[in-house]
Amino acid sequence: MTRKLILTTVLMLSLTTMVGCNSTKPESNTSSNSSNAPVQQEKSDDSTSSVTSDTNTNTKPKEEEKKEETKINKVKLSIYNVNVDTLEPNECGTIEVDENLSLESKLKALSKAVSEKNFNKLPIEIKSIDTKNSKKIATINLVDNGANKWLPKFQGSTGGTLTANTLIENFLQSNNKSNLKWIDGVRFLYNGKTIDYEHVGDLSNIQYRN
Repeated sequence: MTRKLILTTVLMLSLTTMVGCNSTKPESNTSSNSSNAPVQQEKSDDSTSSVTSDTNTNTKPKEEEKKEETKINKVKLSIYNVNVDTLEPNECGTIEVDENLSLESKLKALSKAVSEKNFNKLPIEIKSIDTKNSKKIATINLVDNGANKWLPKFQGSTGGTLTANTLIENFLQSNNKSNLKWIDGVRFLYNGKTIDYEHVGDLSNIQYRN
């Protein structure tokens, strides 16, 4: 009897030990799973930062496109004076105007520059631009406003020729080598009337661009 009791006690102790060992395994699995979670979180953070950097680089081309759209194309108009000895035109300056301006606006900008550069700011008006025989003819009005300051410039063989050639060369822009859409001819009035002075007779007739 004593031996049986001893064997029974040993068996019960061994079973208890086996049950205790098996119960610890789930805990080790749980701890190993929880240790992997931070690694997955770190990967998701990296992917977020890469997307942010891509969106920042895409803003530069749009800014450059806006700058290109604001650019304005310019065209040069020449300002001429006439050599006293040879009576040939010489370019003494240029102005730049917006290529998209109307022909009348370009002529107005030119008339202002010619008046200031060559004729002591005497008024020069663009009266009209007419089409004759498929050619654009500009009529330019020289205005005195009762002061008769233009009259001395019509006098004398040399003085009258200088005045006529200076006006004709500037408004026809015949020697302008740029790709310029311009008038085909020009004629001049004095205070709204045909110019009837001997030495500037060319101003009263239509002069055509070469």
